[in-house]
Amino acid sequence: MDREYKKILQAFQCDYYRYVEEMFSQTFTENENIRLFFINENKAFTDGKNIVVDPARHELFCDTLALKKAEEFLSLPNVFSQDPWNALGMITRCQNIHECLHILYTDFTFPDKNDARCNTKIKLKVMGLISNIIEDAYIEAAGASVFDNLDIYLKFSRVLMAFATSSAETTGEIYPVPIICYLNYMINFLLYPFLKQEEPAEEIASYVEKTKPLFLEASIAPSPMERNQYCSKIFEIILPLSPDDDVIDLNACEKILGGVMTHSADSKTLENSQSKGKAQKVNTRLFTNLSHSPKEGKDYNVQIIKIVNEFSKHREKVYEIIEYEGRKNIYYGNYFDCSFIHNKIRINEIKPKININFKRAYQNIYNRYKISINSYNSKFAQLLNLKSPIKEEKLLCGAGISSKFLWDSKKRYWYKTTEGIDIPDLSILLLIDGSGSMSGIRRESAMVSSLILHEVLKRQGICHAIVEHRARFENPEIDINILVDFYAKDEEKYNLIKISSYGDNRDALALFWAERYINNHTNNENKLIIVISDGIPAHEADDYYPPASIKDTHNAVAKISNRGTNIIAIALDAPDSFDCYETLKEIYPNIVSCNDLATLPGKLVGVILKQLNLS
Repeated sequence: MDREYKKILQAFQCDYYRYVEEMFSQTFTENENIRLFFINENKAFTDGKNIVVDPARHELFCDTLALKKAEEFLSLPNVFSQDPWNALGMITRCQNIHECLHILYTDFTFPDKNDARCNTKIKLKVMGLISNIIEDAYIEAAGASVFDNLDIYLKFSRVLMAFATSSAETTGEIYPVPIICYLNYMINFLLYPFLKQEEPAEEIASYVEKTKPLFLEASIAPSPMERNQYCSKIFEIILPLSPDDDVIDLNACEKILGGVMTHSADSKTLENSQSKGKAQKVNTRLFTNLSHSPKEGKDYNVQIIKIVNEFSKHREKVYEIIEYEGRKNIYYGNYFDCSFIHNKIRINEIKPKININFKRAYQNIYNRYKISINSYNSKFAQLLNLKSPIKEEKLLCGAGISSKFLWDSKKRYWYKTTEGIDIPDLSILLLIDGSGSMSGIRRESAMVSSLILHEVLKRQGICHAIVEHRARFENPEIDINILVDFYAKDEEKYNLIKISSYGDNRDALALFWAERYINNHTNNENKLIIVISDGIPAHEADDYYPPASIKDTHNAVAKISNRGTNIIAIALDAPDSFDCYETLKEIYPNIVSCNDLATLPGKLVGVILKQLNLS
């Protein structure tokens, strides 16, 4: 793989695109607990709860010759052979769909592992391969039968594997070991029926003849139990071909199948699943009719254009995130209507680069506090007196996707819920003290609380921004870090993981900046600044210490409040202490005490509900 292909692959395998595929799998399987991971091991598999795919599997995305042959075979435009990004998107989505179909229809309890006939590792593997062949054929037939416009993904994956230069010799080679020769023949017979095969070797011909009908019947058997029964019958017939020792290497067969970890009873996957799969009647096959005769071709050009357009949108998003370097504006205190003592203080307004790698950490915190987030959202809904949501389906756009309509040719797979109240006319700026005293549990609490608040306010459609501030010790500067901006991109929320504790604090100047920022960036009539702080303002640079700093900040709060922006402070104290609260009372007329950090999210939500006159 040359350098250019490696760069494209690295961009594609960012967490944003992994998340795109994860969301697709959750929608497709109607299971929000599904997790998806990228690897580079030429394998794709699922354990029923987790999906692992390899976008660069066998380097197919840069195998131009195989891609061209696949396009020609399926009468597709040359959108994959000429664009590695499209090829990566298609190959990844094909693998994802295949594994999703396993989650829907496959029995993950591996009943064959207790079969007394599987008394050696090689026999257990042979049983697993037979099950693999049948199950792959069945789930793809089920997918083509149940979901409109799904067959192009399933066909493309099969055809590309068949034409891949990395496996071309494998699919056509005749193996000297009877069991490998037999399994290879049956793989091509059931999964690659468009490939012309030589007559089976004499030593396996009778086994092929006896088991062909069983494979065909098994591949359309509706229930996992029936397919397991067919698998058992086939294994019984070919048992004489199965060796008693474990010397034979079955890797070649596994390579054609793309790995067998989904079907292997002895594989160590990410997590064990007890899913037994649901029964589904099939009425079509991918490349042949149920009579095993060739099917007529189908025009996929319109669908391919839509697929490629989707890939293009995601590419733009990925490179927008990768190439966004953040921004920085510099002001000085004399730019604001503040005390002259701030005139020469430099303000570094920073909107940091989005780091998509924080997605997993963010998701872990979200999952930990999901119950609390849902509880706060329910409280908002009750107090706002929302009507019971009504789900409208088969829409061209909306709030979510119904997987049962996912393959609607007119893309009417969206749904939305209607609510009975307008979005509150309120803008909120959460201003977090980022000074050194906020280290440890205070910093952790501020980060978690801001995450929870963001999720709640986003769900309620309330305009908000989350900002941390600090002063630079002996330097006459303050940093303003805009972690989540008003009307933010969704990925900005990952910046909340960056909340840190270092330096001094100069609250008055930060408040004047916040007032101007909320006025310049929002149009709502009601504006609220919530300050989270654990102590008095202090900045070493110009001996900005109490009592002067306290008086100056008090004046700033009064001036800003008189101009129409409400300010409410939350004082973070140690357990059973009110020292910070008593000190900050001299600055903030509206202040809330919090000496149990576990209650900080509830305090924040309570402040906003009170602001809306709802509690």
